[in-house]
Amino acid sequence: MKKIVIDATGLSEINNTSHVCESFRPTMAQLRRYFSRAYPVDHYWRPKKFYSPCYATGTVEFSDGNSAAWSVSSSGLAEVVWSIKGRTIVFYPSNGWHDPFAGMYDDEGV
Repeated sequence: MKKIVIDATGLSEINNTSHVCESFRPTMAQLRRYFSRAYPVDHYWRPKKFYSPCYATGTVEFSDGNSAAWSVSSSGLAEVVWSIKGRTIVFYPSNGWHDPFAGMYDDEGV
């Protein structure tokens, strides 16, 4: 990984959770670790299994020249939108950051 930029942290997709999501502030070190270990998952994971309204945004540039915009939720799911085209959903659960909704996810996807 060549470069990570954090544009915003503590954001919320739902107005009435914005005060809770303010505590989601992943650090540069946590995001470096996250992007070096996250793996692709099916797109249905986001709305069905590990949805969190709390997220952070930014960009990442890899040493091979690929770059992307990202949006990482506190659950460990991220959407990566590649500069060359396309998007990928990735996941890594052991990220070390504070997740306001920890313990509330449906790991069975029900």
